[in-house]
Amino acid sequence: MRIEAACLASLLLCAQASAAPAFQIVESVPKGTSFGARDTLRTQPVWMSMIAGARRTIDIAAFYITDHPGSTLTPVLKAIAERARSGVHVRILLDQTFMRETKGNLALLEGVPNLEIAILPMRDLTGGVLHAKYMIVDHARVFVGSQNWDWRALEQIHEVGAAIDDTKFGETFTAAFDFDWAAAKRPDHAQIAAARDNALGFAPVTALHPVELAAADGPVSVFPAFSPPSLTPAALSDEQTSLVALIGKARSVFRLQVMTLSALKGYGAKGWWPEIDSAIRDAAARGVQVRIIVADWALHEPMQAYLKSLALMPNITVKFSTVPQNPTGFIPYARVEHAKYAVTDETDAMIGTGNWEWSYFANTVDASVLIHGAGPAQTLARIFDADWTGPYVTLIDPAGHYSPPKVQP
Repeated sequence: MRIEAACLASLLLCAQASAAPAFQIVESVPKGTSFGARDTLRTQPVWMSMIAGARRTIDIAAFYITDHPGSTLTPVLKAIAERARSGVHVRILLDQTFMRETKGNLALLEGVPNLEIAILPMRDLTGGVLHAKYMIVDHARVFVGSQNWDWRALEQIHEVGAAIDDTKFGETFTAAFDFDWAAAKRPDHAQIAAARDNALGFAPVTALHPVELAAADGPVSVFPAFSPPSLTPAALSDEQTSLVALIGKARSVFRLQVMTLSALKGYGAKGWWPEIDSAIRDAAARGVQVRIIVADWALHEPMQAYLKSLALMPNITVKFSTVPQNPTGFIPYARVEHAKYAVTDETDAMIGTGNWEWSYFANTVDASVLIHGAGPAQTLARIFDADWTGPYVTLIDPAGHYSPPKVQP
């Protein structure tokens, strides 16, 4: 009996040692580039592992779906269909804007038993889009990040996401998904507004009540945040408020990488969006070194003028990145840094799905994970610093002029 007990204890220790950390950072690396930290995971294998491990449910929120013959997304879509056929209940929530393009990429998913697809009519509900990119497996494992359900997001674009394994965190994300799923099924403005105040039936993970997790390099405290408020249960944390608080914590260095950044409202009614802009400038004014990387896709006007206005501020440095074109030929809407993350003092961070413009917080569905913990924050800082000092970035001179790249044929 003692031998059996010792063997059992040994097996349990081995299982615990081999278990994946509950919080992991995930990157997509464009082929032929120097992106990609050695200690981060890659997107496609993480997605495949999550899908293969599904036993009851898979919920996916996607801006659109675009596959390509022979791409690494094809096995992912096939795996989703296989899990549905095996009895796993799959729900896929899509935005209406790109359904013409998405429709031709659903052949592997349409008509599969246990697999439902719903379209969220954001244009009618808020005037925005469903821009979130996340997956929830068994209400317990979550992937959230900048990665669209696009073959290019796996192979030809620099992306950053996070994989979180925790039931309370997963239930909180599921509450946000369920709210939007119900809105897609019955897009009634009055009912949606009333449903925001409905009790969730559990205590969600929020900014006031984060969850403690184990990362590969130490403990972390995390919570999710969502946009827009009008399509989020009132009990959940709001993205804009959470990001302003994150910036407000900065005492020495604030790093931000995002595809586009502007306080000028580019969609809907024109105007000025002060909340994030004021937080960034206030950090610089109190002596924080603010370092910002945007994609070269952000060089159109008036966004370029806005970025130059930031670069005029003491303690703010802005660079744009240019990913070299694919050596085998031009790929439309690819070869870009699409990542959306920020790091405060190497102690706090966020990874999100939205660009930092007004519409992404006010009328567009997006999501983030906010992180307190030196390990993940330092990993993200290393990703940022490698880019900041690497061959793909250019300093924005307020007196200079920069041309945006060609993104389509």
